[in-house]
Amino acid sequence: MPLRGKQLRVRFACHSASLTVRNLPQYVSNELLEEAFSVFGQVERAVVIVDDRGRPSGKGIVEFSGKPAARKALDRCSEGSFLLTTFPRPVTVEPMDQLDDEEGLPEKLVIKNQLFHKEREQPPRFAQPGSFEYEYAMCWKALIEMEKQQQDQVDRNVKEAREKLEMEMAAARHEHQVMLMRQDLMRRQEELRRMEELHNQEVQKRKQLELRQEEERRRCEEEMRWQ
Repeated sequence: MPLRGKQLRVRFACHSASLTVRNLPQYVSNELLEEAFSVFGQVERAVVIVDDRGRPSGKGIVEFSGKPAARKALDRCSEGSFLLTTFPRPVTVEPMDQLDDEEGLPEKLVIKNQLFHKEREQPPRFAQPGSFEYEYAMCWKALIEMEKQQQDQVDRNVKEAREKLEMEMAAARHEHQVMLMRQDLMRRQEELRRMEELHNQEVQKRKQLELRQEEERRRCEEEMRWQ
């Protein structure tokens, strides 16, 4: 409805304490996501976003009951590395973008200034080959294509780096497990050595005691013969 020359728009308010969580591991569910972020405060809703086939997208939404909890989660996850599963890749937490994807931009809300009228001088159309706008339209298409190719290359580089990091992590984890096993073996060997040393000491003590007892017995026999 209009009010004092302006159009009032009424809609549902966006959640004020919601966060976007990225880099979710594959096996994180809604329940695990809620359980994990409950350490920062009461969670009203936690959702893992999936595609049209139900496959996890690596992205989720967490809605807290209040802003302090959301701020705490945002700060703690920014300062530290918050892990949700065994896989040591931390999640990324950021304020949720509140996008108006229901109404878009109606014509009546577009600002009607000088640039608007200049841009609207011509209707939607295909550029005619050989024209000025066709030449620069093709330049823009080339630039857009170059941007796409570079973005694809960046995506490939990131994917290769991710796979390399996963391989390095797997190798490092194996080496770490081997090191722990070696340390445990060395600890057990040291315990065995100490036990053998204590056993030898006990055996030596018993032998010395037996020798003293034998000497005492002989001395007593000698004294009895001389009496």
